[in-house]
Amino acid sequence: MHRDANPSNIMFDEGHITGFIDFTISERNVRLFDPCYCATGILSESRAVEEGYEKWPDILKGIIKGYDQIAHLTEEEKQAIPYVIYSIQMIFIAWLVDHEVYKDCALQNREMLSWIWENKEDIF
Repeated sequence: MHRDANPSNIMFDEGHITGFIDFTISERNVRLFDPCYCATGILSESRAVEEGYEKWPDILKGIIKGYDQIAHLTEEEKQAIPYVIYSIQMIFIAWLVDHEVYKDCALQNREMLSWIWENKEDIF
């Protein structure tokens, strides 16, 4: 897995994904991490955009659909998506809160996790 599949590490050409950069922290692990991490990265960037959170479920579904077309997901993996997303958020909150410079980011991730949890029926 890439482990940092956020929009700044994705290369595009005419609106199509053409590749990824920055593999410094990649490793063999749960393959759902990358699409789920990418989706949460987009959610964190949409905080400043009006109604950004409301568009996120469709963005997540698009990311998962595209990933599934290339690297077919099992039913068990599809069912695990919410839990991988919850885990990503909790890991980042725990890590960020211990670093004074990232406290605002920790609060943002906590807000995102709360929103995801409160809207889980509509998202998943």
